[in-house]
Amino acid sequence: MIFNIVFFISLTSVLIQGTTLTIVAKWLKVALPKEEKPITEIDKFLLNIPKSKLKKIEILQDYYAVHKRIVDLNFPKSVFIVMIKRSNEYLRPGGSTHIEPNDTLVILADSQEDFDKVKDCIYKKTVIKDL
Repeated sequence: MIFNIVFFISLTSVLIQGTTLTIVAKWLKVALPKEEKPITEIDKFLLNIPKSKLKKIEILQDYYAVHKRIVDLNFPKSVFIVMIKRSNEYLRPGGSTHIEPNDTLVILADSQEDFDKVKDCIYKKTVIKDL
């Protein structure tokens, strides 16, 4: 008898809540809109923000950047060296960090043009790979 009462109460509760949920949501004005929201100026701005990309650059022995400080390479201001891998260790670079042969630089930039400028700063034969 208890099982039947609990089953009836549970079934009735699910049916009532399930069928009245959309009605109550509309009444409280929290229902999802039936049509798409118009795109505002802020939405357009946010959609056009440049998307950053990460690439890694392997530094070879004969590159211009070898034994130079990062600040002396004149990287574009929109480019960041996020990390340097040196001898299986990862370094957080600063402006005074020297670039060594066989370093791998992880670069964050907004466009391919920025990566091209980085290439010019390091050396023209730089190998850049997507991450």
